[in-house]
Amino acid sequence: MTAFPTSEIPGTARAVSPIDGRLLADVPTASIHDVDTAVATARTAFEHWSEQTPFERSTVLQECAARIRSVAGEVARLLTLESGKPLPEAEFEVAAAAEVFDYYAGLARTRGGRLAPQMSRTSTSIVIKEPIGVVGAILPWNYPLLLWSWKAAPALAAGNAVISKPSPETMLSLPLLVESLDLPAGVHQILQGGADIGEALVRHRGVDKIAFTGSSAVGKKIMALCAQDARRCSVEMSGHDAMIVWDDVDLDLAVEAALFAKFANNGQVCTASERFFVRDTIIDEFTERFAARMAQLVIGDPLDPRTDVGPLVGEAHRQRVVDYCRRAREAGGEILVGGASIDGPGAFFEPTLIRGLSHEAINDLGEIFGPVAPVTPISTFEEGIAFANDNRFGLSCNVLVGDLGLAMKASWALKVGTVWINNPLPDNYAAPFGGFREAGIGRELGEEGLDAYTESKHVWIEHGLTEQPHWFSARRAPNEIAH
Repeated sequence: MTAFPTSEIPGTARAVSPIDGRLLADVPTASIHDVDTAVATARTAFEHWSEQTPFERSTVLQECAARIRSVAGEVARLLTLESGKPLPEAEFEVAAAAEVFDYYAGLARTRGGRLAPQMSRTSTSIVIKEPIGVVGAILPWNYPLLLWSWKAAPALAAGNAVISKPSPETMLSLPLLVESLDLPAGVHQILQGGADIGEALVRHRGVDKIAFTGSSAVGKKIMALCAQDARRCSVEMSGHDAMIVWDDVDLDLAVEAALFAKFANNGQVCTASERFFVRDTIIDEFTERFAARMAQLVIGDPLDPRTDVGPLVGEAHRQRVVDYCRRAREAGGEILVGGASIDGPGAFFEPTLIRGLSHEAINDLGEIFGPVAPVTPISTFEEGIAFANDNRFGLSCNVLVGDLGLAMKASWALKVGTVWINNPLPDNYAAPFGGFREAGIGRELGEEGLDAYTESKHVWIEHGLTEQPHWFSARRAPNEIAH
């Protein structure tokens, strides 16, 4: 949970654009009392919402998807202003959020309980899927709308009520989007605030589950707090993901793939490639072409459709990237391109390429979450897999390879939640997303994403009340039992 942007107006926080530092709004913020009120409201709304049939909830979610599309242009522009991501990427994010609501609207109609195999001919076992209750969704700033939809859509489809807390860096776009949805009162609420409000939501006994995307440090704290009273949580935390580039692919296409995997949203993506392992026979040529293409990226106003890379989310985050480059130099890295802030207004930073760091040094430097690409040679495909796996995190890995056998080998051998072969970073809303090791606990998207917001209840139905062979009465002769 990031630092709270203070305002001169009591009870508000400043929403400042990373593009030029302008004040976008003074946003009213919640108090601890407001958290209590929101939870009480959500619990009341849950009682009604959970009684709606899956078909009725599906219809509401379909309408949500349509309403998101109806305000997409306005919401995307505001998202760009508050986050700094290029407008085409903001437009994609809003469109994707609508698609997620469509997906879970459909899944709500087709996925419910199940009939379990019978244990006897005189009984039937059914598994009922029930909503958990009130869900607290704590959201990141890098994809505040998309990752909100990954939580809110399945939670609502399952019959839960949701309280969302946006990041202090991106407080504006989600309220504008949610305002358009016309959901039943109390079914979805928003609390604005800093770490104190997030922690109050996590600690509240009236919240049945926490869904979180953010840093590993905060995610672990949330898990510890939820464990105190055995409440449910799912956490998608940090990533330090790899890309393996083998020598049998078209090098120009490989460079384009690497460019997108690294510089989408200016590297502020949990699945961005942050460790590039390139076959030693091609690394010099790959690095040269990679550097040339990086130099061609258009850096500037993210509202300009010609812009490839906008600013980082804020000055504090830019300083973390500056510090990473300093530590990389100290560890023996050579900065071939970039490596410095860009003068002028806004939190802009040069796309950066680094060579000379060992695999171990890159691991020690940790997550970048910015426009910096360290490139390291590998002599065998197996070495690339070993390097990719040798990391605290296991969120995803990209592999660029022509040999189908090697591609399949990577898909089995990589210990990560998602393996992308020859196409970096696409989402499939019908497939689960999550990580191994310290990258997180639980899964979002797919059927698993819906199950994450349900409790499974087994109901055994005996077809009639008859004496059972395991009862005490069946162990004795009838005349031994007093009535």
